Amino acid sequence: MAAEAVAVTDPTGADDDPSPASVVELRPAPAAAAGERARDDGFNELFERERRPMVRLAYLLVGSEAQAEEVVQDAFAAVYVRWATIDNPGGFLRRCVVNGAKGSLRRRAVERRKALRPPDESVDLGARELLDALATLPPTMRAVVVLRFYAGQSQAEIAETLGLRLGTVKSSLHRGLAKLREVIEP
Repeated sequence: MAAEAVAVTDPTGADDDPSPASVVELRPAPAAAAGERARDDGFNELFERERRPMVRLAYLLVGSEAQAEEVVQDAFAAVYVRWATIDNPGGFLRRCVVNGAKGSLRRRAVERRKALRPPDESVDLGARELLDALATLPPTMRAVVVLRFYAGQSQAEIAETLGLRLGTVKSSLHRGLAKLREVIEP
């Protein structure tokens, strides 16, 4: 049974605390309509089917399991909110994951710049060679390479997912592969 949280304030104002105190109380949520149950069933099926592949995709894009989980959770939340209005939930979910990963990488880059650390020009590939090599690519180029070779999307599908022109996808893929070759085969 679903419950909703309701904030309840003290109407007497007799608290010792000068700020208005509030207590959260759980009350049973109203019964869901048949349409909401159908929405929940469809969403649950999408979640069960796509969660793991989307976490893998996000992990390849951001390089961190915790961030990947967070990006995917945010993407599913966006899909759930817009469930009734989207035609292709799987495609919308994938786009949300890619955009969320790009945003996460942008935030990470800003944090690095604020720390005033000089960028490390050398790349130590170590045991996580492919992931480290992918980390050297700019976010859009990384997304193109991952969607092409991991997710198995065509160039046209990648262009639609990322909102890029087909020529941009082709050139990003070509340049990304060239850069990966430089990093992996010095």
